Amino acid sequence: MKSTQSSSSARLSDSQKKRKAVIVCGARTPFVKAFGDLMEVDSIGLGVSAVEGLLKKTKLDPNLIDEIIWGNVVLNTKAPNVAREIVIDLNLPKKITGVTVSRACLSGLEAILQGIRLIEHGAADVVVAGGSDSMSNGEMALPRNLTLALGKYSYGKDKGSMKGLIQFFKDAGSPLSWIPTAPAIAERSTGKTMGYHADLMADLNKITRNVQDEFATASHKNAAKARREGKFEEEISPVRLKNGKIVNRDNLIREDSDVSKMGKLKPVFRKTGTVTAASSSPLTDGASCVLVMSEEKAKELGYPTDIRISSYATTAVDPYPQLLLAPVLAFPKVLDGAGVTLDQVDLFEIHEAFAAQVLSTTACLASDEFCQKRLGKSKALGVIPPEKLNVNGSSISLGHPFSATGGRILTSAMNELRRSNKRYAILSVCAAGGLGGVALVERVPPSEQK
Repeated sequence: MKSTQSSSSARLSDSQKKRKAVIVCGARTPFVKAFGDLMEVDSIGLGVSAVEGLLKKTKLDPNLIDEIIWGNVVLNTKAPNVAREIVIDLNLPKKITGVTVSRACLSGLEAILQGIRLIEHGAADVVVAGGSDSMSNGEMALPRNLTLALGKYSYGKDKGSMKGLIQFFKDAGSPLSWIPTAPAIAERSTGKTMGYHADLMADLNKITRNVQDEFATASHKNAAKARREGKFEEEISPVRLKNGKIVNRDNLIREDSDVSKMGKLKPVFRKTGTVTAASSSPLTDGASCVLVMSEEKAKELGYPTDIRISSYATTAVDPYPQLLLAPVLAFPKVLDGAGVTLDQVDLFEIHEAFAAQVLSTTACLASDEFCQKRLGKSKALGVIPPEKLNVNGSSISLGHPFSATGGRILTSAMNELRRSNKRYAILSVCAAGGLGGVALVERVPPSEQK
Protein backbone atom coordinates (compact mmCIF):
# COMPACT_ATOMS: atom_id res chain seq x y z
CA MET A 1 0.00 0.00 0.00
CA LYS A 2 1.39 3.38 -0.93
CA SER A 3 2.34 5.51 2.07
CA THR A 4 0.88 8.98 2.38
CA GLN A 5 1.45 11.57 5.03
CA SER A 6 0.20 14.98 6.06
CA SER A 7 0.80 17.35 8.92
CA SER A 8 -0.01 20.60 10.63
CA SER A 9 2.35 22.58 12.81
CA ALA A 10 2.50 25.85 14.63
CA ARG A 11 5.15 28.41 15.28
CA LEU A 12 3.83 31.53 16.89
CA SER A 13 3.56 34.53 14.56
CA ASP A 14 4.78 37.95 15.64
CA SER A 15 1.24 39.03 16.44
CA GLN A 16 0.63 35.93 18.54
CA LYS A 17 3.90 36.38 20.40
CA LYS A 18 2.45 39.49 21.96
CA ARG A 19 0.07 37.27 23.93
CA LYS A 20 1.62 34.17 25.48
CA ALA A 21 -0.02 31.19 27.13
CA VAL A 22 1.69 29.59 30.11
CA ILE A 23 1.14 26.26 31.84
CA VAL A 24 0.76 26.96 35.54
CA CYS A 25 0.24 23.56 37.13
CA GLY A 26 -1.02 20.03 36.50
CA ALA A 27 -2.91 17.37 38.42
CA ARG A 28 -4.06 13.82 37.81
CA THR A 29 -5.88 10.99 39.49
CA PRO A 30 -4.05 7.80 40.30
CA PHE A 31 -3.72 5.63 37.20
CA VAL A 32 -5.36 2.33 38.04
CA LYS A 33 -5.77 -0.98 36.25
CA ALA A 34 -9.13 -1.20 34.49
CA PHE A 35 -11.83 -3.12 36.38
CA GLY A 36 -9.97 -2.44 39.59
CA ASP A 37 -10.20 0.17 42.34
CA LEU A 38 -11.74 2.86 40.11
CA MET A 39 -14.19 0.60 38.30
CA GLU A 40 -17.25 2.39 39.68
CA VAL A 41 -16.00 5.85 38.57
CA ASP A 42 -16.78 6.81 34.98
CA SER A 43 -14.90 9.31 32.79
CA ILE A 44 -16.93 12.21 34.17
CA GLY A 45 -16.23 11.22 37.78
CA LEU A 46 -12.53 10.82 37.05
CA GLY A 47 -12.50 14.24 35.39
CA VAL A 48 -14.26 15.77 38.39
CA SER A 49 -11.58 14.41 40.74
CA ALA A 50 -8.72 15.70 38.58
CA VAL A 51 -10.19 19.19 38.14
CA GLU A 52 -11.12 19.40 41.82
CA GLY A 53 -7.54 18.48 42.70
CA LEU A 54 -6.16 21.11 40.34
CA LEU A 55 -8.37 23.83 41.84
CA LYS A 56 -7.37 22.87 45.38
CA LYS A 57 -3.70 22.81 44.46
CA THR A 58 -3.77 26.23 42.79
CA LYS A 59 -6.46 27.82 45.02
CA LEU A 60 -7.89 29.29 41.83
CA ASP A 61 -11.18 31.18 42.03
CA PRO A 62 -13.49 29.13 39.74
CA ASN A 63 -15.18 32.35 38.61
CA LEU A 64 -12.02 33.13 36.64
CA ILE A 65 -12.28 30.02 34.45
CA ASP A 66 -13.39 30.82 30.91
CA GLU A 67 -13.49 27.32 29.46
CA ILE A 68 -12.93 23.66 30.22
CA ILE A 69 -11.59 21.71 27.24
CA TRP A 70 -11.58 17.96 27.73
CA GLY A 71 -10.37 14.93 25.84
CA ASN A 72 -12.33 11.69 25.85
CA VAL A 73 -12.12 8.52 23.76
CA VAL A 74 -14.30 5.95 25.54
CA LEU A 75 -17.53 7.89 25.10
CA ASN A 76 -20.55 7.87 27.38
CA THR A 77 -23.32 8.18 24.80
CA LYS A 78 -25.74 9.54 27.40
CA ALA A 79 -23.41 12.42 28.30
CA PRO A 80 -20.79 12.83 25.55
CA ASN A 81 -19.69 16.36 26.52
CA VAL A 82 -17.60 15.41 29.56
CA ALA A 83 -16.27 18.97 29.92
CA ARG A 84 -19.70 20.44 30.58
CA GLU A 85 -20.65 17.61 32.94
CA ILE A 86 -17.53 18.35 35.00
CA VAL A 87 -18.68 21.96 35.37
CA ILE A 88 -22.11 20.81 36.52
CA ASP A 89 -20.99 18.00 38.85
CA LEU A 90 -18.39 20.21 40.55
CA ASN A 91 -20.99 22.96 40.90
CA LEU A 92 -18.67 25.42 39.18
CA PRO A 93 -20.10 28.70 37.88
CA LYS A 94 -22.50 27.70 35.13
CA LYS A 95 -21.15 30.44 32.87
CA ILE A 96 -18.08 28.28 32.24
CA THR A 97 -18.37 26.76 28.79
CA GLY A 98 -17.13 23.26 28.06
CA VAL A 99 -16.14 21.34 24.97
CA THR A 100 -15.00 17.75 24.58
CA VAL A 101 -12.54 16.72 21.86
CA SER A 102 -11.60 13.29 20.57
CA ARG A 103 -8.39 12.59 18.67
CA ALA A 104 -7.72 9.07 19.93
CA CYS A 105 -4.70 8.94 22.26
CA LEU A 106 -3.85 12.51 21.29
CA SER A 107 -7.10 13.82 22.80
CA GLY A 108 -5.61 15.11 26.04
CA LEU A 109 -2.75 16.93 24.32
CA GLU A 110 -5.17 18.25 21.70
CA ALA A 111 -7.36 19.71 24.46
CA ILE A 112 -4.34 21.51 25.94
CA LEU A 113 -3.25 22.86 22.55
CA GLN A 114 -6.76 24.12 21.91
CA GLY A 115 -6.64 25.93 25.25
CA ILE A 116 -3.33 27.53 24.31
CA ARG A 117 -4.70 28.68 20.96
CA LEU A 118 -7.80 30.10 22.64
CA ILE A 119 -5.67 32.18 24.98
CA GLU A 120 -3.16 33.28 22.37
CA HIS A 121 -5.97 34.47 20.12
CA GLY A 122 -7.38 36.57 22.95
CA ALA A 123 -10.59 34.58 23.42
CA ALA A 124 -9.82 33.49 26.99
CA ASP A 125 -7.52 34.15 29.93
CA VAL A 126 -7.98 31.00 32.01
CA VAL A 127 -8.57 27.49 30.65
CA VAL A 128 -8.60 24.10 32.35
CA ALA A 129 -7.63 21.46 29.80
CA GLY A 130 -7.14 17.72 30.12
CA GLY A 131 -8.80 14.40 29.56
CA SER A 132 -10.14 11.24 31.14
CA ASP A 133 -11.06 7.72 30.17
CA SER A 134 -12.54 4.79 32.01
CA MET A 135 -11.88 1.54 30.22
CA SER A 136 -13.96 -0.13 32.94
CA ASN A 137 -17.04 1.75 31.78
CA GLY A 138 -16.70 1.27 28.04
CA GLU A 139 -20.08 0.68 26.40
CA MET A 140 -20.77 -2.45 24.38
CA ALA A 141 -22.52 -2.16 21.05
CA LEU A 142 -25.58 -4.24 20.18
CA PRO A 143 -25.45 -6.19 16.92
CA ARG A 144 -26.49 -3.77 14.19
CA ASN A 145 -29.40 -5.87 12.95
CA LEU A 146 -30.79 -6.01 16.50
CA THR A 147 -30.41 -2.23 16.83
CA LEU A 148 -32.34 -1.75 13.58
CA ALA A 149 -35.07 -4.17 14.65
CA LEU A 150 -35.46 -2.39 17.99
CA GLY A 151 -35.46 0.97 16.22
CA LYS A 152 -38.24 -0.08 13.90
CA TYR A 153 -40.20 -1.41 16.88
CA SER A 154 -39.80 1.87 18.78
CA TYR A 155 -39.89 4.48 16.02
CA GLY A 156 -40.69 2.92 12.62
CA LYS A 157 -43.90 3.06 10.62
CA ASP A 158 -44.97 -0.22 12.23
CA LYS A 159 -44.22 1.14 15.71
CA GLY A 160 -45.16 -1.34 18.43
CA SER A 161 -45.35 -4.25 16.02
CA MET A 162 -43.55 -7.41 17.09
CA LYS A 163 -43.17 -8.53 13.49
CA GLY A 164 -39.66 -7.08 13.03
CA LEU A 165 -38.39 -8.38 16.35
CA ILE A 166 -39.80 -11.86 15.75
CA GLN A 167 -38.13 -11.92 12.33
CA PHE A 168 -34.81 -10.86 13.88
CA PHE A 169 -34.84 -13.70 16.39
CA LYS A 170 -35.78 -16.17 13.64
CA ASP A 171 -32.92 -14.98 11.42
CA ALA A 172 -30.44 -14.84 14.32
CA GLY A 173 -30.57 -18.58 14.88
CA SER A 174 -28.21 -18.71 17.85
CA PRO A 175 -28.75 -16.68 21.05
CA LEU A 176 -25.02 -15.88 20.93
CA SER A 177 -25.69 -13.57 17.98
CA TRP A 178 -27.72 -11.32 20.29
CA ILE A 179 -24.77 -10.65 22.59
CA PRO A 180 -23.35 -7.09 22.53
CA THR A 181 -19.96 -6.67 20.88
CA ALA A 182 -17.11 -5.96 23.27
CA PRO A 183 -15.01 -2.89 22.34
CA ALA A 184 -11.68 -3.66 20.68
CA ILE A 185 -8.60 -1.48 20.26
CA ALA A 186 -8.47 -2.15 16.54
CA GLU A 187 -8.10 -0.03 13.43
CA ARG A 188 -11.25 0.30 11.35
CA SER A 189 -9.18 0.86 8.20
CA THR A 190 -6.90 -2.17 8.58
CA GLY A 191 -8.93 -4.52 10.76
CA LYS A 192 -5.83 -5.13 12.88
CA THR A 193 -5.28 -4.33 16.54
CA MET A 194 -2.87 -1.62 17.59
CA GLY A 195 -0.71 -4.33 19.14
CA TYR A 196 -0.54 -6.14 15.80
CA HIS A 197 0.75 -2.97 14.18
CA ALA A 198 3.30 -2.44 16.97
CA ASP A 199 4.51 -5.99 16.40
CA LEU A 200 4.80 -5.31 12.68
CA MET A 201 6.78 -2.15 13.42
CA ALA A 202 9.17 -4.18 15.54
CA ASP A 203 9.86 -6.40 12.54
CA LEU A 204 10.24 -3.54 10.08
CA ASN A 205 12.58 -1.58 12.33
CA LYS A 206 14.52 -4.61 13.60
CA ILE A 207 13.53 -4.13 17.24
CA THR A 208 14.28 -7.41 19.03
CA ARG A 209 12.23 -9.03 21.76
CA ASN A 210 15.02 -8.66 24.31
CA VAL A 211 15.45 -4.94 23.66
CA GLN A 212 11.70 -4.45 24.12
CA ASP A 213 11.75 -6.32 27.42
CA GLU A 214 14.71 -4.29 28.63
CA PHE A 215 12.90 -1.07 27.74
CA ALA A 216 9.74 -2.16 29.57
CA THR A 217 11.79 -3.12 32.63
CA ALA A 218 13.45 0.31 32.63
CA SER A 219 10.04 1.98 32.49
CA HIS A 220 8.94 0.19 35.67
CA LYS A 221 12.26 0.84 37.42
CA ASN A 222 12.10 4.56 36.58
CA ALA A 223 8.49 4.81 37.76
CA ALA A 224 9.22 2.90 40.97
CA LYS A 225 12.17 5.17 41.71
CA ALA A 226 10.09 8.30 41.03
CA ARG A 227 7.39 7.07 43.38
CA ARG A 228 9.89 6.32 46.15
CA GLU A 229 11.25 9.84 45.75
CA GLY A 230 7.76 11.29 46.17
CA LYS A 231 7.57 12.79 42.69
CA PHE A 232 4.08 11.49 42.00
CA GLU A 233 2.78 13.10 45.16
CA GLU A 234 3.14 16.41 43.31
CA GLU A 235 0.83 15.13 40.59
CA ILE A 236 -1.79 12.89 42.15
CA SER A 237 -5.15 14.08 43.45
CA PRO A 238 -7.02 11.32 45.30
CA VAL A 239 -10.37 9.89 44.21
CA ARG A 240 -13.00 9.33 46.89
CA LEU A 241 -15.32 6.39 46.18
CA LYS A 242 -18.97 6.19 47.19
CA ASN A 243 -18.10 3.82 50.02
CA GLY A 244 -15.71 6.37 51.47
CA LYS A 245 -12.53 4.61 50.33
CA ILE A 246 -9.84 6.90 48.99
CA VAL A 247 -7.72 5.82 46.01
CA ASN A 248 -4.49 7.81 45.94
CA ARG A 249 -1.83 5.53 44.46
CA ASP A 250 -0.94 4.22 41.02
CA ASN A 251 -1.27 0.45 41.06
CA LEU A 252 0.36 -0.74 37.85
CA ILE A 253 4.02 -0.07 38.70
CA ARG A 254 5.95 -3.30 39.27
CA GLU A 255 8.76 -2.79 41.75
CA ASP A 256 10.19 -6.23 40.92
CA SER A 257 10.13 -5.90 37.14
CA ASP A 258 12.69 -8.26 35.65
CA VAL A 259 13.83 -8.95 32.08
CA SER A 260 14.19 -12.68 32.69
CA LYS A 261 10.58 -12.93 33.90
CA MET A 262 9.33 -10.95 30.91
CA GLY A 263 11.24 -13.25 28.59
CA LYS A 264 8.99 -16.16 29.60
CA LEU A 265 5.80 -14.47 28.41
CA LYS A 266 4.20 -15.42 25.11
CA PRO A 267 3.51 -12.91 22.34
CA VAL A 268 -0.08 -11.65 22.51
CA PHE A 269 -0.80 -10.18 19.07
CA ARG A 270 0.97 -12.48 16.60
CA LYS A 271 2.13 -16.04 17.17
CA THR A 272 5.51 -15.26 15.68
CA GLY A 273 5.62 -11.75 17.15
CA THR A 274 7.73 -10.14 19.84
CA VAL A 275 5.24 -7.86 21.63
CA THR A 276 3.94 -9.19 24.94
CA ALA A 277 1.59 -7.92 27.62
CA ALA A 278 4.63 -6.75 29.60
CA SER A 279 5.94 -4.57 26.75
CA SER A 280 2.50 -3.01 26.11
CA SER A 281 0.61 -0.31 27.98
CA PRO A 282 -2.18 -1.84 30.09
CA LEU A 283 -5.88 -0.95 30.03
CA THR A 284 -6.22 1.84 32.57
CA ASP A 285 -8.69 4.21 34.24
CA GLY A 286 -7.63 7.77 35.03
CA ALA A 287 -7.75 11.51 34.36
CA SER A 288 -5.35 14.44 34.17
CA CYS A 289 -5.52 18.18 33.56
CA VAL A 290 -3.48 21.37 33.50
CA LEU A 291 -4.18 25.03 34.19
CA VAL A 292 -3.45 27.21 31.15
CA MET A 293 -3.39 30.99 31.53
CA SER A 294 -2.41 34.07 29.64
CA GLU A 295 0.95 35.28 30.88
CA GLU A 296 -0.60 38.59 31.93
CA LYS A 297 -3.34 36.94 34.00
CA ALA A 298 -0.87 34.54 35.64
CA LYS A 299 1.37 37.45 36.66
CA GLU A 300 -1.61 39.39 37.95
CA LEU A 301 -2.68 36.46 40.15
CA GLY A 302 0.83 35.58 41.30
CA TYR A 303 1.17 32.25 39.48
CA PRO A 304 4.42 31.06 37.86
CA THR A 305 4.91 31.99 34.22
CA ASP A 306 7.98 29.92 33.42
CA ILE A 307 6.45 27.00 31.48
CA ARG A 308 5.14 27.32 27.94
CA ILE A 309 4.76 25.23 24.81
CA SER A 310 7.02 26.93 22.28
CA SER A 311 6.27 24.79 19.25
CA TYR A 312 4.05 21.88 18.31
CA ALA A 313 2.97 19.79 15.33
CA THR A 314 0.49 17.09 14.48
CA THR A 315 1.21 14.62 11.71
CA ALA A 316 -0.37 11.63 9.99
CA VAL A 317 0.78 8.57 8.06
CA ASP A 318 -0.90 5.72 6.25
CA PRO A 319 -2.15 3.41 9.04
CA TYR A 320 -0.59 0.42 7.30
CA PRO A 321 1.98 -0.81 8.04
CA GLN A 322 3.61 1.57 10.56
CA LEU A 323 0.48 2.83 12.31
CA LEU A 324 2.29 4.43 15.26
CA LEU A 325 5.19 6.14 13.49
CA ALA A 326 3.57 9.52 12.77
CA PRO A 327 5.26 11.40 15.67
CA VAL A 328 8.65 10.91 13.99
CA LEU A 329 7.48 13.19 11.18
CA ALA A 330 6.56 15.88 13.70
CA PHE A 331 9.94 16.06 15.43
CA PRO A 332 11.74 18.17 12.79
CA LYS A 333 8.76 20.52 12.46
CA VAL A 334 8.76 21.17 16.21
CA LEU A 335 12.52 21.51 16.52
CA ASP A 336 12.84 23.76 13.47
CA GLY A 337 9.86 25.79 14.63
CA ALA A 338 11.61 26.61 17.90
CA GLY A 339 15.14 26.82 16.51
CA VAL A 340 16.29 23.95 18.72
CA THR A 341 18.29 20.84 17.87
CA LEU A 342 17.58 17.38 19.23
CA ASP A 343 20.72 17.36 21.36
CA GLN A 344 19.62 20.59 23.08
CA VAL A 345 16.51 18.88 24.45
CA ASP A 346 16.96 17.92 28.10
CA LEU A 347 14.04 15.52 28.57
CA PHE A 348 11.86 13.36 26.35
CA GLU A 349 8.39 12.21 27.36
CA ILE A 350 7.46 9.67 24.69
CA HIS A 351 4.15 7.92 25.32
CA GLU A 352 4.76 4.20 25.65
CA ALA A 353 1.88 2.60 23.83
CA PHE A 354 4.32 -0.26 23.23
CA ALA A 355 8.04 -0.63 23.76
CA ALA A 356 8.31 -1.52 20.07
CA GLN A 357 6.68 1.77 19.08
CA VAL A 358 8.98 3.93 21.24
CA LEU A 359 12.07 2.07 20.06
CA SER A 360 10.95 2.37 16.43
CA THR A 361 10.57 6.11 16.94
CA THR A 362 14.04 6.54 18.42
CA ALA A 363 15.59 4.26 15.78
CA CYS A 364 14.10 6.30 12.93
CA LEU A 365 15.24 9.59 14.45
CA ALA A 366 18.77 8.17 14.63
CA SER A 367 18.73 6.81 11.05
CA ASP A 368 20.42 8.81 8.28
CA GLU A 369 18.49 6.84 5.67
CA PHE A 370 15.07 7.40 7.24
CA CYS A 371 15.66 11.10 7.90
CA GLN A 372 16.86 11.65 4.36
CA LYS A 373 14.01 9.76 2.70
CA ARG A 374 11.08 10.65 4.97
CA LEU A 375 12.05 13.91 6.66
CA GLY A 376 14.00 15.63 3.90
CA LYS A 377 17.04 16.04 6.14
CA SER A 378 20.66 15.58 5.14
CA LYS A 379 21.33 13.32 8.10
CA ALA A 380 19.75 11.82 11.20
CA LEU A 381 18.12 14.14 13.70
CA GLY A 382 20.09 12.45 16.44
CA VAL A 383 20.16 9.85 19.18
CA ILE A 384 17.96 10.16 22.27
CA PRO A 385 20.08 9.10 25.27
CA PRO A 386 18.29 6.60 27.56
CA GLU A 387 19.01 8.82 30.58
CA LYS A 388 16.86 11.58 29.02
CA LEU A 389 13.94 9.35 28.05
CA ASN A 390 10.88 8.87 30.30
CA VAL A 391 12.96 9.40 33.41
CA ASN A 392 9.93 8.88 35.67
CA GLY A 393 8.45 5.99 33.72
CA SER A 394 5.59 6.25 31.29
CA SER A 395 2.59 4.39 29.93
CA ILE A 396 3.97 0.84 30.17
CA SER A 397 4.55 1.21 33.91
CA LEU A 398 2.00 3.86 34.85
CA GLY A 399 -0.82 2.94 32.48
CA HIS A 400 -2.58 4.67 29.63
CA PRO A 401 -6.11 6.02 30.14
CA PHE A 402 -6.17 7.24 26.52
CA SER A 403 -7.14 10.91 26.93
CA ALA A 404 -5.35 11.34 30.25
CA THR A 405 -1.89 10.62 28.91
CA GLY A 406 -1.36 14.04 27.30
CA GLY A 407 -1.91 15.91 30.56
CA ARG A 408 0.16 13.39 32.50
CA ILE A 409 3.25 13.66 30.33
CA LEU A 410 3.02 17.47 30.24
CA THR A 411 2.73 17.61 34.03
CA SER A 412 5.62 15.17 34.39
CA ALA A 413 7.82 17.19 32.02
CA MET A 414 6.88 20.51 33.65
CA ASN A 415 7.65 19.30 37.16
CA GLU A 416 10.92 17.67 36.12
CA LEU A 417 12.11 20.80 34.29
CA ARG A 418 11.40 22.86 37.40
CA ARG A 419 13.12 20.37 39.73
CA SER A 420 16.23 20.13 37.55
CA ASN A 421 16.34 23.76 36.34
CA LYS A 422 16.60 22.44 32.80
CA ARG A 423 15.25 24.16 29.69
CA TYR A 424 13.55 21.91 27.13
CA ALA A 425 11.37 18.82 27.10
CA ILE A 426 9.71 17.14 24.16
CA LEU A 427 6.33 15.44 24.42
CA SER A 428 5.47 12.79 21.82
CA VAL A 429 2.21 10.89 21.46
CA CYS A 430 1.17 8.36 18.81
CA ALA A 431 -2.50 7.70 18.16
CA ALA A 432 -4.93 5.47 16.30
CA GLY A 433 -5.57 6.26 12.67
CA GLY A 434 -1.89 6.85 11.95
CA LEU A 435 -1.80 10.12 13.91
CA GLY A 436 0.98 11.71 15.92
CA GLY A 437 1.60 14.83 17.96
CA VAL A 438 4.78 16.39 19.31
CA ALA A 439 5.25 19.51 21.44
CA LEU A 440 8.29 21.32 22.82
CA VAL A 441 7.89 22.42 26.44
CA GLU A 442 10.17 25.25 27.50
CA ARG A 443 11.06 26.47 30.97
CA VAL A 444 12.00 30.13 30.70
CA PRO A 445 14.49 31.18 33.40
CA PRO A 446 13.54 34.16 35.57
CA SER A 447 16.28 36.26 33.96
CA GLU A 448 14.56 35.95 30.58
CA GLN A 449 11.02 36.62 31.77
CA LYS A 450 9.78 40.14 31.24
